[in-house]
Amino acid sequence: MKEIKLPVIKTNGLKRKHLSMDEYLEFVTFNLKHTVDIKSCRKQKRSAACHMPFSIK
Repeated sequence: MKEIKLPVIKTNGLKRKHLSMDEYLEFVTFNLKHTVDIKSCRKQKRSAACHMPFSIK
C-alpha cells in the first residue's frame, strides 16, 4: 500500500470555554429552535407507528 504523507499541523491547542448552566440552556434551546423541525419529526413518528393490534401465538 502506498504511504501517504499528511501535513503536520502545529498549534497551541484550543482554549476551552466553560459554559454556565444558563449559557448551556440558552445554547441548547437555540439549537433546538433553529435546527430541529419538531412538526415534521412528530409527523414522521406518527407515520412510522403501528396502529394494528397484534399478538404472539
